[in-house]
Amino acid sequence: MPFSLFSRKKPTRRFNDFYADWSKTLTENCLPLLRQSLSSAASASVLSANVDLVLRHLVLYYETLDLAADPNTIPYLLFPSWRNSLETPFLFLGDIHPYLLTNLLRSMIDRENQDSDDDYSLHLNLDLVNQPLKIATAWKDPSDELVTRIDQIECTMRLMVPVLMDRMRKAQRGFVARVSEDWVSSYRGGKKEKTVTAVTSAAAPACVDEAAKVEMEELVSIFVDANRLRKSVIMDIVGATSEHQAALFLEGLCQFLVGFKISVSSWLNQIDFSD
Repeated sequence: MPFSLFSRKKPTRRFNDFYADWSKTLTENCLPLLRQSLSSAASASVLSANVDLVLRHLVLYYETLDLAADPNTIPYLLFPSWRNSLETPFLFLGDIHPYLLTNLLRSMIDRENQDSDDDYSLHLNLDLVNQPLKIATAWKDPSDELVTRIDQIECTMRLMVPVLMDRMRKAQRGFVARVSEDWVSSYRGGKKEKTVTAVTSAAAPACVDEAAKVEMEELVSIFVDANRLRKSVIMDIVGATSEHQAALFLEGLCQFLVGFKISVSSWLNQIDFSD
């Protein structure tokens, strides 16, 4: 279908359906299996398989987002209707901010290593009721190699995020400049006609469509690159951590994603709509 800013149907219904199914699978299948691996003396192979299951499920989401992105769908992907109001402050170019990923990891490490020895011993004893020792102590005294790798991942993000934001600003400036220039040209050409308003009104959609097409193509590129960064950070963190650390990180990330849905549903259930 030819691109037109002024005559398009909302093209994201199929992705809305995909996201609903994806989120349900994450909540009802992937996360419970991962938690079961963490809360019992599961074998290393079971834990590894469930870590891989969750990781592949997250990667599938970003790969499907990329496939859904084109000049017609990108306005809706950048402002996704499937995200609720609690999630919006954490979004960057249509999905969770990459900084959230490393901040989540840092918080897990800091929480375990800022306790005093006495507090940590009590905390550890409570954890051991439901968790194996390797899981309960997973974040205690992280290796220098892990800390260095986290620093490298954060350094990459500090370079890439501003670049993506700058590309977005340039695309928007280019769109406004192009529309303004074409609109003025159309207006000047219309002065030679008897009905200037009719001429400019007819020309306006055409010039805006042309400018929008160029911008939308750039926005698709920016969106895909942002998803590539998110996916890369998740995979890099899992690759840098031990099996138990990776499982705990993915559990925390999934809880974060699922928690917003549960919070909104709980809030809506408490509202009395009968008034």
